[in-house]
Amino acid sequence: MKKVLAAIFAAILLTSFVGPGFVSAGDEVQVYKQGFTLKIALMPNGSANITMTSVLLGPKEAIDKQRETILNETQNGNMTIEEAIKKFEQEQLARYIQGLTQAGVKLVNESMKSYGIEEGNNITLVFNAIALDYAKYYSYDHHWEVWVDPTRGYASMMVPDTGFPFGIESNNTFIVVLPPNATLLSYPKPFVKQYNQSRFVVGSSVEGNTVVVRSHIYIEPWLTPDGYKTLFGDYNDYYIRYETPYEGVEHYDKSVTNEYVTLNIYSNGTVRLHMKDEYVEPLRDVITRKAEIVSYGVKNVTEYILRTYSLALGYQGAIVDGGKVTILGLNETTAPLVIDAEYTLRNFTKYENGSYVYTFDPTLGMANGLTSRVEYEVNNTLYLTLNLSEGGDFLEIPSNISREVKGNRFTMTVVRNGNILRITSNVYLRYGAQPEDVKELLANYTSATVRYTLPAEGTGGGMSSTQKVIATVVAALLIVGAIAFWKRR
Repeated sequence: MKKVLAAIFAAILLTSFVGPGFVSAGDEVQVYKQGFTLKIALMPNGSANITMTSVLLGPKEAIDKQRETILNETQNGNMTIEEAIKKFEQEQLARYIQGLTQAGVKLVNESMKSYGIEEGNNITLVFNAIALDYAKYYSYDHHWEVWVDPTRGYASMMVPDTGFPFGIESNNTFIVVLPPNATLLSYPKPFVKQYNQSRFVVGSSVEGNTVVVRSHIYIEPWLTPDGYKTLFGDYNDYYIRYETPYEGVEHYDKSVTNEYVTLNIYSNGTVRLHMKDEYVEPLRDVITRKAEIVSYGVKNVTEYILRTYSLALGYQGAIVDGGKVTILGLNETTAPLVIDAEYTLRNFTKYENGSYVYTFDPTLGMANGLTSRVEYEVNNTLYLTLNLSEGGDFLEIPSNISREVKGNRFTMTVVRNGNILRITSNVYLRYGAQPEDVKELLANYTSATVRYTLPAEGTGGGMSSTQKVIATVVAALLIVGAIAFWKRR
C-alpha cells in the first residue's frame, strides 16, 4: 500500500536552514546547537496558522560564517545592511515554500523574518503562513489528526556509515492549539532513549485546549546509522488526535493496482510464470514514477527488475531458465504504469505426497503491513490463472470468500473450467482505516492452497519453504523490484 512520505515531510518541514548540512571548521569537532518551535493554531476546518521559529545558537564560528555570507552583500556598496538581510529572508522564504509545497502542504500568506544577524549572538528565522487542510479529517471514526515530529526528521535521515563529523544538540517545542469545541483524544507520551552519549527525550503537557510536546536531541559526532536506529527506531508517537461536534472534509487520493499472475504448468513440472503489475492511481504518483524511470534509464530499470526477480525466485528455490521484463505506458500520460515480466522456471512449486502444491497470499501481503491509518482509498486486485497441461487435474482449490469489516472488504472468487483455474481476489480499504481493522479483515486469509497433479509427475520439487513465501514474490516483490531503485534515490 502506498503511503504519504511522512519521513521526507518531516525533514523538509522541521529541519532548519542551519541543520545537519554544515561541516566542522578545521580539525575541531563542532556541536551545532539549535532551537526549534512550531506553533500550530488550528481552525475549525482543519487549516492552521503555523509559525516555525528556527534558531542557530552555536557554535560561534558557524554563526559568524553565516553572518559574513549575508553581510558580504554590502561590501561593494550596492546594498545596505537592511537590503542584504531582506534578500536573505526572501531566499529562505522561497526555500521554505518550496520544501513545504513539495511535501504536500498548501500555503497562503507566507512571510519570513530574521533576527540576530546584526548583533551576532544567534541567527533566528521566523516563518509564518496559513497551511490549508493541515489537520486531516477521517470520517472513518470522525477524528482529526495533526502530525508532529519530535525526532525532527533524524529518524528517517540517510546517515553515512561513519556518521557525521559533528554533533547536534536540538531543543524542540511543538505547540498545538485545538479549535473551538474540540475534545482531545490522544497526544505523544513521554519517551526516553539513550545510545552512548547520544540521547532522545520526549515530554508533553496539556493546558486547556493547548497541547505542548517538547523534545531534546543530542547526537554525538560520528554516530553511526545503528546509533540513529537505536535512538529513533522505536519511536512511533507522532499524532495529536481530537474530535469536534462538526464534520470535516476529507482530502485523499485513490490507490489502485492490478496484478495479473499466470502460471502455465507443463507435464514435466516446468512453469512459465507471467506477472504483470498495473499501477493505475494515484495518477500524480504514477506520472512521477514514469518520469523517474525515464530519467534513470529504461534499460537500467528493466535490467534491475529482471535481476531482482531472478534473485528472489532463485532464493526461494526455483531454477530460472530464462526471463524478460518490459515496462509499458511510459509515453502515455494517463495510462497505467505497467511492469510486465515473464520467467521459465523449474522447482517453482512443491511436490509432496504425490501431488504439486502452490500456495499464495490472496490478501496481496496487506494483512500485517500497516502501522498507521490507511492514507489512501485502496483498491488492489489480484488476477491469478493456473493452466495445467493436458491430463493435469486439480485436487484442491480455495473456497470463495466475502468479508467486510467497517466498510473494508475482502473478496476472493474461484472458477474452475477443466484444467484451468481462475482466482480473483480484491482488497478494498477505506481512507483512514485503522491497522487493527485491516488485520481483523485479512489476518486469517493470508494463505490459500492449490493442489494438482500432472500426467508425468516428478519427485523433485522446490525447497519445502518455497510456497510458504511465494506471496512475497508474486505480490510484494513485484512492487519492490519496480520501485526500489527510486526509493534508494
